[in-house]
Amino acid sequence: MQTRVKPQQVDPKQAGFTLIELMVVVIILGLLAAIALPAVANLTRRARYAEARLALNAMAKDLQMYRLEKGSYPADTNGGIAPTGITEWPTKVPYDSQYDYDHWNIGGGRCYVQVGFAGESGVRTYPSHQRIVDVGALEEIDDNLVMGVDEYDCPNGAAGPIN
Repeated sequence: MQTRVKPQQVDPKQAGFTLIELMVVVIILGLLAAIALPAVANLTRRARYAEARLALNAMAKDLQMYRLEKGSYPADTNGGIAPTGITEWPTKVPYDSQYDYDHWNIGGGRCYVQVGFAGESGVRTYPSHQRIVDVGALEEIDDNLVMGVDEYDCPNGAAGPIN
């Protein structure tokens, strides 16, 4: 003969979690969120800067193709304004910042071409009218990205933008 086990009855006063148990769970979840949030924010920043690096590479290649086709680079432009004839100028910019195209006479019969990204701050922090990075190199200056496109012999004249 089988004996039936009588189900144990639960006291209604003990049928839930205590306030301390709930507080411990909330504290643990808060600590996990505090650890995870900076990591997620850093991943977002890295992804946006990776997008900007890809855009700078595409612009540099487009500028080099322009020079091959036209024999010279487009005139210098202000930040956020695409140079004439360049098709790979992004319309969507991370952080609502801006891209910049620079074509300068840096003195000594040399001209320098670069593209830049103003970064998360949206403020250009690198100097103008001088060689910033090596041709083909991409560097982060403060929160800006700068890529050297070309340096070439040009007419000797005052240092400044090539218009």
